[in-house]
Amino acid sequence: MAVTVCAPLAAIGSAPASASALAPPAQDPFYTPPAHLARFAPGTILRARPVTLSGPAQPLTAVAYQLMFRTTSATRQPIAAVTTVLVPTSPAPGARVLATYEPAYDSETLNCAPSYTLQGGNNGGGGTATLEESLIADELAQGWDVNVPDYEGLQSEWTVAPLLGRVSLDSVKAAEHFWPGGLTQGARTKVTFNGYSGGSEAADWAAALAPSYAPELNIVGVAGGGNFPDFDYTLSQLDGTAWYGIEPGVFESYSRAFRDFNLQKLLNPVGQAVAAQDGQDTSGCGGATINLPGGNASEYTYFPSSEALAADPLVKRTLDRLSLRYAPYPKVPELLYNSVDDDIAYIKPVDAIVKQYCAAGVKVDYDRDALGGDHVSAIPRYWAATLQYLSDRFAGQPAPDNCATWSSSLPTP
Repeated sequence: MAVTVCAPLAAIGSAPASASALAPPAQDPFYTPPAHLARFAPGTILRARPVTLSGPAQPLTAVAYQLMFRTTSATRQPIAAVTTVLVPTSPAPGARVLATYEPAYDSETLNCAPSYTLQGGNNGGGGTATLEESLIADELAQGWDVNVPDYEGLQSEWTVAPLLGRVSLDSVKAAEHFWPGGLTQGARTKVTFNGYSGGSEAADWAAALAPSYAPELNIVGVAGGGNFPDFDYTLSQLDGTAWYGIEPGVFESYSRAFRDFNLQKLLNPVGQAVAAQDGQDTSGCGGATINLPGGNASEYTYFPSSEALAADPLVKRTLDRLSLRYAPYPKVPELLYNSVDDDIAYIKPVDAIVKQYCAAGVKVDYDRDALGGDHVSAIPRYWAATLQYLSDRFAGQPAPDNCATWSSSLPTP
């Protein structure tokens, strides 16, 4: 199937507010979950409302809705989350399909959540939001319904991988049971997931958790680019890089998700202040990733290096919970794209997880791109491969698998 690229790179509530009248999530009652969430099954719609979009996806969207739904935390507690469902102006012929797009919003407040920034909130979100909305527009141009979950949940738990996967899967369950979305096939609807960078974690973990957590979904393909399958390796390499700010940023998230993750034992007072700043979004959307260029663990933690910090028992135990190495294997075909020169989504752990998947019989199309460049400059090459891959999966074409042609020379993980 040829693809079209149009961009340069429960009861329904009242009518949507204009962008000028848009309340931030902390002041919007829609984001306050109801009581007694345990009474609802994962994926149950708790409330819904139409919304007006702002940005590149708006002209290609006939109507958009926000859904709040029940889902499950990283520690398996009932929680709520929000997703945005976009119905294309020109749906593709035949049965409707659902593409779940996972933006890299890398933030610790709902002011950067896609449900808010897609409406023009927070000036459209900053960071990569405008670029990613153009990619969402490309998916709408194929005639696909598009599902954009706030996969970090209402507590904005950045990089807490099992949460990201469960929220993503439950957002699909909610979308499939929301009749105005037009997905009349329900759980038989063909579904894909895709994301880059922070979004790749949500997509990759949705694939890993689907067989046990959402076996009823008809997932036909998953694509992840700029991947982070093993965050302990990433953390250990951060000293002196442009991306050092990730370290205190993700630690703030871990302290929200896991009660035993004590920031005071890991970050020194300077690091604690940075983490608090990240948690209040004073660095802007995605700002925590680049707010301490050239930093070192010795400046912000009680450890001499990030390598030593990653080896701390508390940190290692937490990071092991978030590693695809110890997660279930996917049963759906995957495209995994990574530039060999990526300066934060390092190629070594991606090679290792692909080799592990291939040995387990997972059907993987590994685009190990020697020409892709650094983390940001690789996005256009990732997107060209991804849009075609998703289109072919929806069309029912056999999924490519290049495990036999690249992995034999790599070391065993």
